[in-house]
Amino acid sequence: MERSLVTGGPPGKESQSHGTSPGRYQYLMREGGVEAFCAEGLRLSRKGLQNEALFWFEQVLRKQPAHIPALLGKGFALGKLGRYDEEIQICNRVLELDPESVDAWLQKGFAFGKQGRFEDRIACCERALEINPNSAEAWNLKGQALGNLGQWDAELDCCTNATILRPRYIGAWVNRGYALMQLKRYREAISSFNHALRIYPDYCTAWINKGVVHCLSGDNERAVSCLERAEKICPANDRTQYWKGLALSRLGRYTESLECLSRVIANDQHNADAWVIMSNCHFMLGNLDESGRCFMIAYGIDKKDIRELVSRGLSTMRQGNRREALECLSGVFGILLR
Repeated sequence: MERSLVTGGPPGKESQSHGTSPGRYQYLMREGGVEAFCAEGLRLSRKGLQNEALFWFEQVLRKQPAHIPALLGKGFALGKLGRYDEEIQICNRVLELDPESVDAWLQKGFAFGKQGRFEDRIACCERALEINPNSAEAWNLKGQALGNLGQWDAELDCCTNATILRPRYIGAWVNRGYALMQLKRYREAISSFNHALRIYPDYCTAWINKGVVHCLSGDNERAVSCLERAEKICPANDRTQYWKGLALSRLGRYTESLECLSRVIANDQHNADAWVIMSNCHFMLGNLDESGRCFMIAYGIDKKDIRELVSRGLSTMRQGNRREALECLSGVFGILLR
């Protein structure tokens, strides 16, 4: 526990009472037991106050070091703070106490995924499924990890299982749709995103992914409509702006496209795809000098990317990692064919 969380000073202000109102803080410290402390930690964690939640979980663990709900709560809060190694250590502690804890296996797997350790995440999910084959969360988390490894058919199977077990599982419907999109089964992908949106009409990720699918399938009007709906729900991000810019350029709305893509470039000047589309927009608007400048920037980025991909591909091939080597070479061909 960080020193500042333990020595918070006398109550009187919420910032001095670890996220809890001063009166409630005084009551809990005077009358509360471990269950009340744990409940307060969970309440604050759900509100996104992870540092404050850690204080209350620590109060529980001082009294009962083997209190599993508090350990899991502390691990979750640490994960939300990006402290994944500590979260994994806590999950291991829980699994020493209860090797059959599905929640601990899934939380550990989630932390592994955040570190890019997708094979380890899959192993955790498979252990959870041995304990409880009907865990929709385990199926969905495993599917997402498989997708991160490019195994889209396997992700689709896992996420479909999750939606069968829990028909209103929004995240599983979205992940299922994403796998279908990667498999170029666009109509089915849109159906999956629509299912998620029937459950929760303001789910931003579903609107973004639906817009991307429409763009990939050539329905640019619908793509723009979906992406604009997403912008009304959540702050626009680079992914939204890129696909909206691409769709607008295909509709001949070049000035609007440039506005979107300029926002993308402002955050990532090495996005060669965005520079290429901007070059085309400027060309169609008659801005030939600017079109040439954008194209040369994209060309410079592509040369560097191709060089790095070829180098990494040859290196991984020498190490016997054919799958990664082929992915690198595929990336090279993707750039050359753009």
